[in-house]
Amino acid sequence: MASGGSFSGSIHSGHYVLRVDWSQSKNVSANTSTITAKIYLVNESPWTLEISGRSDNTITINGTSHTYVSPAISSTGTHLLGSATQTVSHNSDGTKSLTISTVFYIRATLSGTYYTSITASATITLDSIARASGVSASNATMGSATTVSISRASSSFTHTLTYSFGSASGTIATKTTATSVSWTPPLSLAGQIPKAVTGTCTITCTTYNGNTSIGSKTCTLTLTVPASVKPTISSLSASRVDGTVPSSWGIYVQTKSKAKLTINGAAGSYGSTISSYSITGGGYTGTASSFTTGFLNSSGTIKFTATVTDSRGRVSAAATVSISVVAYSPPSFSSYLSQRCLSSGTVNDDGTYIRGLVSYSYASCSSKNTVTCATYYKKTSETAWTNAGTSFSSGTAFTFGGGNISTETSYDVRYTITDAFTSISIQDIVSTAAVVMDFKQGGKGVAVGKVSEKDKTFEVSEDWDVRVYGKLLKDYIQSLASNIYPVGSIYMSVKNTNPSTYFGGTWVAWGTGRVPVGVNTADTNFSTVEKTGGASTVTLTTTQIPSHSHTSGTLSAASGGAHSHNLQNQKAAWGIDGGGNRVIVDATTGYTAVTNKATTSAGAHGHTISGSTATAGSGGSHNNLQPYITCYMWKRTA
Repeated sequence: MASGGSFSGSIHSGHYVLRVDWSQSKNVSANTSTITAKIYLVNESPWTLEISGRSDNTITINGTSHTYVSPAISSTGTHLLGSATQTVSHNSDGTKSLTISTVFYIRATLSGTYYTSITASATITLDSIARASGVSASNATMGSATTVSISRASSSFTHTLTYSFGSASGTIATKTTATSVSWTPPLSLAGQIPKAVTGTCTITCTTYNGNTSIGSKTCTLTLTVPASVKPTISSLSASRVDGTVPSSWGIYVQTKSKAKLTINGAAGSYGSTISSYSITGGGYTGTASSFTTGFLNSSGTIKFTATVTDSRGRVSAAATVSISVVAYSPPSFSSYLSQRCLSSGTVNDDGTYIRGLVSYSYASCSSKNTVTCATYYKKTSETAWTNAGTSFSSGTAFTFGGGNISTETSYDVRYTITDAFTSISIQDIVSTAAVVMDFKQGGKGVAVGKVSEKDKTFEVSEDWDVRVYGKLLKDYIQSLASNIYPVGSIYMSVKNTNPSTYFGGTWVAWGTGRVPVGVNTADTNFSTVEKTGGASTVTLTTTQIPSHSHTSGTLSAASGGAHSHNLQNQKAAWGIDGGGNRVIVDATTGYTAVTNKATTSAGAHGHTISGSTATAGSGGSHNNLQPYITCYMWKRTA
């Protein structure tokens, strides 16, 4: 393509050249070009020429013929013979090719040869005239402005801008004269991509010359869903699961209560749907919209946090709820002392009453919890206990036994404390009347500090200390227990008795409602000690559901249209063969014996399937528990 050029023809071995120089002038709005052609005769020295003017010369431009009058020529050189101008219309897309041809009537004898004319002809391709204006736009975020730029070929052009995004479309501007248009993609377009955060938008620019559309061009840009478009949660609520806690208390109790957490009002945004749930807090994690914790193992304020993730992968702002858990630990004895005494409570080694002094503690649970105390005694040699009918208060001495405590016999004493959840007991012994040494009647038993009661037994009064390797016997025993159960040890039992009763030290309930698993540093689920995880119930996601099929449910096939088939089995007469009877039908040309032949085609047809397969499953959670057996577990902390 060019906006000008030249071409030529010649005679007499190229010594006489007819040259056409042409140029193009464009009218963009009219989609036309004006072609100007100038015709020259070139005869360089020594090729002279002596001719008069000619008036019948012609030049044809795009099929239109023009006559030009050439001057007389009597010298060598380049001679302008004439010119012509022609306006031509371009194609609708702005392109144009045309033919220019010219005839110059030289009518001259050159070196003995007569020449009537010289001709020149060429097909040329003009510069295209830009028609539809170009359009471009920068990537944008929905709800925020972007600029649409128009590159137009003529200032007289106007442009209509439209957009399409998914199944949505709209108009940005109508027949605007501006070359830069601000556009804010509607936030509602996010509904077209419920499973993505970006999508491709197409902008179409239609160019008008007046009311005539002269073409369209498009551009694409990426639209992004703004970060503010994410799923939402109305609230996270918590409700008590009381278990053994009296509902009238109206409180959460440590290691006795559970909490049910519920995500309320979870919703996607602009077409997205909720794909997953998360609830965390109190050492527990749930992946459903409603989740019940295990027993709450800590006291004070426990904060639970919930989020949801939608089909775009966007996570909601967190919803939180806090609950207050009242501290609870089983009752425990801090000290106890049982001594012989008089009825007045005065300690006396020969007394026939028992003076008890017991100190204990228990969790009041915001004054909801109470304890009952009971005292029992029996002769050491017997198995049946006698209820002393006497309660007691911590740190306050009391007397029981009713004067029936024989000085010749040792007695076992049992103190029991019971609260709303737990009953614990501690056992003591009251020795016989105090003596330095006593030999049992018959000489087969001996005692120190008390009356001998058993044959072949060496007895020591509980009021006397026995030292082993420089340590009191009880301290020595507890030091052995400390070696067996050092701090950090776990003790398991089917009795709900704090191990401090047996081994000393400080023990706390541990692992309530959980199964211990060995540490495995190669597995992040079990890589650190006392890490918690897992859930008692699980709701399967679609990817976790095994491949399966459904029954047909309400599926049905609609009619494919009425049609019929022809039987082409006519025979001239009745027919029976040795294979058995044939079916006989009446026909216009006689009777026809029908054999097992195919019917003729009645044309292709189809059926529409409607309805849905039968549903299967209800979407509930399933039990995720392994076979288990429960016991009490304690951890030594000091």
